[in-house]
Amino acid sequence: MSVLFEKDEYVIYEARRHWFLLISQGIIILAFLLIPPLLHYLIFKTNIILLTSEGHLGSAILFFYTLWLLGLWISLMLFWTDYYLDVLIITNKRIIDIDQKALFKREISYLSLSKVQDVKSNVDGIFATLLKFGDLSIQTAGKEREFIFKYIKDPNHVREKLDQALRNTR
Repeated sequence: MSVLFEKDEYVIYEARRHWFLLISQGIIILAFLLIPPLLHYLIFKTNIILLTSEGHLGSAILFFYTLWLLGLWISLMLFWTDYYLDVLIITNKRIIDIDQKALFKREISYLSLSKVQDVKSNVDGIFATLLKFGDLSIQTAGKEREFIFKYIKDPNHVREKLDQALRNTR
């Protein structure tokens, strides 16, 4: 990571988005994976496996299907990169939010623990309740923006860790 820590600063807790977000995006990609074979079957009434015997048309369809698969693979890797590199770090002095915006674009935000006024966790919905994920929002003093972390794993536990860090700094 490209985060520089201050003197006598140490990590108390690291939080990431819940795995359910990655799985739900993977399911969407799987659905898109089935679109070309389904369309091929509906149009030509044959399986995708029989493409090799259809001549130039079969080769063209196979070529575009391969491009389609490559695009889906790249999409999956982009989802994974975004999931893995988005992280919330709580240290004994500040909160660090690393947000991967695109493949080569990262935004890092810092918030001093002394500026935190309120911390709120929100778990909304049946899947979120059963799998323990939700949102964490941090209100700050002054003109700085509100920090909101969406789909974070166990936001109540993260809020408790942050409350513990706040008690130790005050």
